[in-house]
Amino acid sequence: MTMTKTSLLVVVLAATAACGGKNKNDVEESGGGATIDTQATTADTTDRSSQMVGPEKMDEINRALQRKQMIVSRCLASAVESGDEPKNSHGKVTLEISISPSGQASKVNVIKSSFKAQSVSDCVVKKVEEIAFPELPKQIETSWTYAMEAN
Repeated sequence: MTMTKTSLLVVVLAATAACGGKNKNDVEESGGGATIDTQATTADTTDRSSQMVGPEKMDEINRALQRKQMIVSRCLASAVESGDEPKNSHGKVTLEISISPSGQASKVNVIKSSFKAQSVSDCVVKKVEEIAFPELPKQIETSWTYAMEAN
């Protein structure tokens, strides 16, 4: 064999080895990817897709909580004015919120607060309980943190 034919043979063999030795028909027969067991079943066949809270609803919930930021910030200002918190106070209040299908906060609990005055947490809870959330297919639990600063 000449040098050119030998080089060509080496290139063809290398390409075949790199492909795993499969030809086009092998890939088409196997599907070329993951296989799906069409005979498989699960124990739960209930369709719960109508019970899911979609990302649009979660965005509405987040926007409703964000809209209350200025009103919630007033909770800290009131505590400073009454002397419950020192001037130039700043911190966060983190809440756990249960929202009922009707769109009302059915449970609002303070998970963590960096403020000493209980009046700040109580006020924040009261303001969040006033929010009209969107109607939901089921009750959901979420959390939210309000950051506040008094000047």
